[in-house]
Amino acid sequence: MKCMFRKTYEVSNAQEISIDWNGYNFLIIYGLHKNGWFIAIPNWNICTEASEPSDIFYNTKKLSEIILFNDAPGMFARAIYEHWSEINEKDSKDN
Repeated sequence: MKCMFRKTYEVSNAQEISIDWNGYNFLIIYGLHKNGWFIAIPNWNICTEASEPSDIFYNTKKLSEIILFNDAPGMFARAIYEHWSEINEKDSKDN
């Protein structure tokens, strides 16, 4: 059976950060797709729908549903927020 593409969509605002925590590495990719934001950690086989990077509470909740390390979901959500804030701050200064 042949696979057929129905439509294609662009991902925007995609960012990639690497975080070392508790002796492990987490490669975090986050961005905006057709239906909203996402967070993926491919080297841990993790992906979830998310809110915008500034919504630490919601993103922590979504990551907590799939990450079993107690402090990791909140730490990752805060790291995404801090990374996103740095990017936006840098862009503001450049313009």
